[in-house]
Amino acid sequence: MAIITEKDLQPTYDVIVVGSGAGGGQSAYTLTMNGVKVLMLEAGRNYDPVTETPMFQSKADAPLRAMSTKEKPFGFHDATVDGGWEVPGEPYTQASTDPKQRFDWWRARMLGGRTNHWGRISLRNGAYDFKPYSRDGLGFDWPISYEDVAPYYDKVEMLVGVYGSNEGLENTPDSPNGTLLPPPKARAGELYVKKHIAKFGMPVIPIHRAVLSTRQDHVNFPARLHPNNPKAQKIIAKAMQERAACFWATDCGRGCSIKANYQSTTVHLPPALATGNLDILCNAHAREVTVGADGKANGVIYIDKVTGQERAVKGRAVILAASSGETARILLNSKSNRFPNGLGNSSGLVGKYIMDTVGAGLGGSVPAFENLPVHNEEGAGTHVYIPWWLYKDASKLGFARGYHIEFGTGRRMPVAPDAACRASAPAAPAPATARAIRKKSARSMAQASASLAAAR
Repeated sequence: MAIITEKDLQPTYDVIVVGSGAGGGQSAYTLTMNGVKVLMLEAGRNYDPVTETPMFQSKADAPLRAMSTKEKPFGFHDATVDGGWEVPGEPYTQASTDPKQRFDWWRARMLGGRTNHWGRISLRNGAYDFKPYSRDGLGFDWPISYEDVAPYYDKVEMLVGVYGSNEGLENTPDSPNGTLLPPPKARAGELYVKKHIAKFGMPVIPIHRAVLSTRQDHVNFPARLHPNNPKAQKIIAKAMQERAACFWATDCGRGCSIKANYQSTTVHLPPALATGNLDILCNAHAREVTVGADGKANGVIYIDKVTGQERAVKGRAVILAASSGETARILLNSKSNRFPNGLGNSSGLVGKYIMDTVGAGLGGSVPAFENLPVHNEEGAGTHVYIPWWLYKDASKLGFARGYHIEFGTGRRMPVAPDAACRASAPAAPAPATARAIRKKSARSMAQASASLAAAR
């Protein structure tokens, strides 16, 4: 079994997985490692980051110096080979004509989906995130708790490779000893921020990121991932040995030809294919899930994007892992006499309460960093971050829960490119903090050097 064409399809499969990103990749990996025959349907084309990633090209090697275009919204070197905010032939409407109410929907049409270009930030949800209603009377409690999910976080971190540290902070869960890879050291600008931000009670700690800072433990991890499954242990041990540690070459958003960062296309799918239990059909755009007389899913109808023909495949079970928007579309399209409002939609809530990532950016000039001598600032993008620190004051803030702050440094001025939020909340402390840091940083070159040395 492998990446196939329609003529190679089997009459039926144990499980059909729609989508090849994080959810689909993990589902296919887990099932195939346990002997289940799986068909994966991917709406985009086949993509191999090992051969297609331009790791060593500079911006001067790219058209328009790699600037953003309509076809490549995140720049020429972004790993997205097909897709974007708008996809030709796949329009969608806006519920409001008000520009402030506009919802733009990013779709990656390629094997591996969004795992190919994301930032690799891999933070665990904490206990509070699973029970927000019980804690502050807002939102809904999940029917599961952090304790239910924690063992699976452990396995995923070992499998994909996540660097970071255990800090014992409130609602920022630690990982079992030996699970995380060592974090890269904080750089000069990050140490500077950490020193001057301490007075605000805001911790600056290593972020958890799905990048191999060292090689994976291919001796001990396989048995922890797959106890009592020698075949699976052998396959994943080999796959881990084929991944190299990051040597801080280029932006992870380009993809990674040495498999140092996590992409479904280099981490989940190769070992799943190695089991012989996975078929992958690309350019197969799922339209609806079919059900039998018993009301249970028994297959998927898809459109062959090359020929435009409608096809059907059969399976004993179906997993929809096509992102929140696409999964909702497929469920709503899956209408029948038994399910007139769409599959799984007896509540009428399919496609509602979808939460997107909310962020805000902040940049500024730090005089202390002007005219610094050339020094080594290589790294893996984000090394440290500021987790949410005001849980105990939530009732006083005027908004529910909070956010975290990511910032970067290098041969440029440190910036806060994104304040990723758990809820729609203004990043109020960030500008004040930035102003305070800047006020304190107006000093001579000698003083700046002394400060950096003290921060170390």
